[in-house]
Amino acid sequence: MVGEFADRFSQQLGTRPVLVKSAQKAKHIFHVNARGLLKDGFTKPRKSATAFRVETDDVQVVILSPESVNEIRNDSRFSFTDLIAEECLCHIPAFRNFNPHEGLNDTAKDVLQKRLTPSLGLVTKDISEEATLAFRDHWRDNTEWHALDAKATLVEIIARLSSRVFLGHELCRNPAWLRITIDYTMTVFRGVMALKRWPSFLRPVVWRFVPEVRRVNEQIDEAVRLITPIIEKKKAEGNSSSPETTKPARLDVIQWASEVANGRRYDPTLLQLGFSMASMHNTTDLATQVLYDLCAHPEYIEPLRKEVETVLEQEGMTKAGLARLKLMDSFMKESQRIKPSELLGMRRVLLEDVTLSNGVFLPRGVQIGIPTTMTTSPDADDSASDPTAFDGYRFLKMVGNPQKEKTRHFVSTSPDHLGFGHGKHACPGRFFAAHEVKIILCHVLMKYDFKLAKPDCRPTVLDMGWALIAEPGVQLMVKRREGFDEGLLHR
Repeated sequence: MVGEFADRFSQQLGTRPVLVKSAQKAKHIFHVNARGLLKDGFTKPRKSATAFRVETDDVQVVILSPESVNEIRNDSRFSFTDLIAEECLCHIPAFRNFNPHEGLNDTAKDVLQKRLTPSLGLVTKDISEEATLAFRDHWRDNTEWHALDAKATLVEIIARLSSRVFLGHELCRNPAWLRITIDYTMTVFRGVMALKRWPSFLRPVVWRFVPEVRRVNEQIDEAVRLITPIIEKKKAEGNSSSPETTKPARLDVIQWASEVANGRRYDPTLLQLGFSMASMHNTTDLATQVLYDLCAHPEYIEPLRKEVETVLEQEGMTKAGLARLKLMDSFMKESQRIKPSELLGMRRVLLEDVTLSNGVFLPRGVQIGIPTTMTTSPDADDSASDPTAFDGYRFLKMVGNPQKEKTRHFVSTSPDHLGFGHGKHACPGRFFAAHEVKIILCHVLMKYDFKLAKPDCRPTVLDMGWALIAEPGVQLMVKRREGFDEGLLHR
């Protein structure tokens, strides 16, 4: 049976089922030049022009062409949840927060979709208030030029802003919690990678003795110590709204989780760590890249400042006001178009055999994905600008175009823009992330002048497998602007 699947699979994908035949060489190339592998896969002659295979760290991934986006986007046979569970060794207790049977995925998704997204108006002023304090601590109010690490300071700021929303005042400035929420993602990544060096049949035994995995457990234990008193306090305060409420009266993510779980079992500490993993580093990377793009294209700074000032004067720092920042929204989407967070989007694992409409056969258990850099559409209107060039107005030009109005927004997903995925597994936290980054940009633009410390050394994008990472360690020169009424950021 396995041989039959392999033969049929291989035939469907052509005479060159994998791009590099030496496994070790293939893995090295994947780590340093996955972008080149994707380009070669769709440009080199093969029997199948719609699919090919790439050797990654520990599995072959079938790369599908963008024409398959709509066909698979809502197909329950293509599972993102099971893919993450498989990749992150969810059967190991230290990585149990990736187990789809632990109730964490569904609870987290429901909190984001049914509570947080409808309640963004409740969190806006909290985020802006915390941003004022966080920028004062990390960027300072110094009116003289001074240097700082862009990404390192942004991750600290975003940790505080996100923690203010998810856990409240009690922990958003607690150094121990902030260290965990920042470090946990990399701790888990290192733990998974370390355990994968062992044969699969030994992993259920040796995980207890692998230092990197033990560190994951230590961080979970520390998080439990910090979060449990807050959870107990919330329980003592009683319910804040009924399970049927879709727009809660006040911000209380811990209570929201209890409501939407509706009897479903979940670990509240692991849920909070899951929010950290989902929000911290992707949001930081996005905000960092937008900042780098502003430094590279300073001609956008004054138009953006004028837009922010006008909106703040008319609407104040509100959800409605942030929705009116159309140039900012377009600039952010263009930044993501040029540099998405990953080369491969819509990653899934097959739960059963599937034959696509183009004839490609995909057996149960195979992993698939669709390149994000091949799907991002350059079209803003009939006279579209150069798709290889940065155009911060690109998506603003779509305003009023009925064919593009629904897809021009930063949070919109479509077959042409997979920055947040598309379909049933599109990122449920994208609305909060966009809201948070816009508030951050309002503070940066209105309160600071900024530029690269080394203007001739534009930050690069680090390619690490599928990941596209805004360069860490880049120094900015910043100074506090004088004369701006900071009260506008809190109206």
